[in-house]
Amino acid sequence: MARIGKFLLFVLIILVCLEALVRLWGYSEMYLYDPIYRPCPESQEIPFVLKPNLARVRAHGNIYINTDALGLRALTTGEKYPPKGPHEYRIAFMGDSTTFGVGVATEDTYPEVVQADLNRLQHRYRVRVFNFAESSYSVKEMTATLKYRVPEISPNLVIMGIIINDFDTGRTPGLDKWGYNTHGGASALVNQYPSIKLILRNMHLSYIIRDILSRIFKKKEAEVELMQGKMPEWIAQSYSYVVDFKKIAAAGGYQYLVVTLPTLGGDGSQFREIIANFKRDQIAYYDLSPMAPDFTSREYRASRYDAHPSARVHREIAKKLSRYIMDNYLSKAAQN
Repeated sequence: MARIGKFLLFVLIILVCLEALVRLWGYSEMYLYDPIYRPCPESQEIPFVLKPNLARVRAHGNIYINTDALGLRALTTGEKYPPKGPHEYRIAFMGDSTTFGVGVATEDTYPEVVQADLNRLQHRYRVRVFNFAESSYSVKEMTATLKYRVPEISPNLVIMGIIINDFDTGRTPGLDKWGYNTHGGASALVNQYPSIKLILRNMHLSYIIRDILSRIFKKKEAEVELMQGKMPEWIAQSYSYVVDFKKIAAAGGYQYLVVTLPTLGGDGSQFREIIANFKRDQIAYYDLSPMAPDFTSREYRASRYDAHPSARVHREIAKKLSRYIMDNYLSKAAQN
């Protein structure tokens, strides 16, 4: 028994030392966040949304955010919106962590910069942007968001911002009773014991262990193996959600746009077959995925361990997108 006790003490000391080293290293900081989510009140098709009226809470990517009365990331806590005015132009963004802006301040996210740019470029309309994006949403949740959540704000234009992995409809996590996401994969076993998982959330070492296990058991690589004139099966299965996005926008009387966004290490080629289908199905799109090589890895990253776009990348996305919206949507609206 004495030997077992000494061995357990030795293991405990090693774990404490490793925990201290990980905390000093800073690797786990991007994973730590407050219980900021709740079930979507509008539809069970959307597994989670942000809680409304949050004030300076910690979100993914070591950032602190506020939410408005709708539960959207916003500059001002609890902001409410009156009915749309006659000279107001509303844009609703749907997307994943890139559009949400993991790793960057709210004012630096590309939807917020688009709002500022469009209000500077023209004065006929007061442009108002609503960011419905959430980390880990796939095209399925984005389309459901358009259907169930967006009508409340009566938008003029709805935008789906996507990266290639957004076609993986199995990537979106669930929600536990506290307001944290529950992922599958390497986390599936511990999800069965929520109280234990709550303890592990405060252990920085657990995030490194999870990442190692995720890489070992990863089913799908981020890179897309292009086949001659054919989309990979996992993309083909979910492509219909983009078509549905177009149909729902038309039914609601909204103009729409699908924006393909850059990712670290990408060059735009991963969207080649998808864009061919966009053209076939007459889906309005704007391809920004070839932007990534314009930045070094260090310039692109939100932080040392975070591969999400930096504030600089967000600004460049916004610069191009603002001009595109101005030329193809706002200018035409002003003529009507």
